[in-house]
Amino acid sequence: MAKRESEISLEFVSNIKFTEFCVLVFSYLKNVLEIIEDDFFKVEISLREVINNAIIHGNQSDRSKRVFVKFRWSKTHLEIRIKDQNTRLVNFEEIDKQIQENDILSFNGRGIMIMKSYMDSVEFLPSDNGTEIIMEKKL
Repeated sequence: MAKRESEISLEFVSNIKFTEFCVLVFSYLKNVLEIIEDDFFKVEISLREVINNAIIHGNQSDRSKRVFVKFRWSKTHLEIRIKDQNTRLVNFEEIDKQIQENDILSFNGRGIMIMKSYMDSVEFLPSDNGTEIIMEKKL
């Protein structure tokens, strides 16, 4: 990323209402960064997918578990990191295989397919203390 960056970090309980709060923060960034509508839409949909997945699938809506979101940006780049406290290792290779087979009716993978289509890069970092997803968009 460029040398001059800014960032906002959020931490909240696993409650689906915080998805809208994250979108509100991103809406603020849209104005600061002058993000065009098409890019805003793509990032917003991806953000909703990954936050919902962290809350529902990762933390299983357990309000004792937290979700961590970090927005980092420069004039030309936006990075969003989302981490849950999922203790199960997610097999992203299997999910990616389903996506490659165009199994869009599969229960797993639709959100990942959306993220990969709309963002410039998506990285999955599963660990035994949570799964982190890093999404990037060039501005």
